[in-house]
Amino acid sequence: MCIATAAAIAGIAGSGVSALGALSTGSANAAMANYQAEVARNNQVTANQNAQYAIQAGNQAAATESLKGRAEGQHLKAEIAANAIDVNTGSAAQVEASQTEKAELDTETTRQNAALTAYGYRTAASGYGAEATLAQAQAGFDTTAGYLGAGASLLSGASNIGSKWAALNPSVNPDANNYLLTPGT
Repeated sequence: MCIATAAAIAGIAGSGVSALGALSTGSANAAMANYQAEVARNNQVTANQNAQYAIQAGNQAAATESLKGRAEGQHLKAEIAANAIDVNTGSAAQVEASQTEKAELDTETTRQNAALTAYGYRTAASGYGAEATLAQAQAGFDTTAGYLGAGASLLSGASNIGSKWAALNPSVNPDANNYLLTPGT
């Protein structure tokens, strides 16, 4: 076998290995991006569930706060009445109305806090959704990059093999005989 043939075979093998490496890298990067997309989607689902739980817990806490406010109002009314004061007129009625408003404010504050917590979870869920979409797109890009890298390796290898073949082929390059190894020399 002459040097030109050996060089061509080595060049073909090297180009093939390089192309396989580019495909493997693209495939591995795409698999990683797909995994990251799935993790982000799972985080999105969890954040949305947490938002629902926050609303449910907030509604329960608001109901508890409302009951507590009514109980305090009734206790206040009973204390005023125990002092032989008319609870339906004057400052006693104003104190009771004020206490009722405070209880309603506490209830609404509890609901608002739950809504803000849920909003935070929904915002996070939206971010996770965007992250998943971006990772899915990256997976596609990585796959394409693997194919392009493999193609570039094969084309580069073909170019190199062609130029080496031409340099070592006596029918193309008359000086090639100086480089050839022939049996017995």
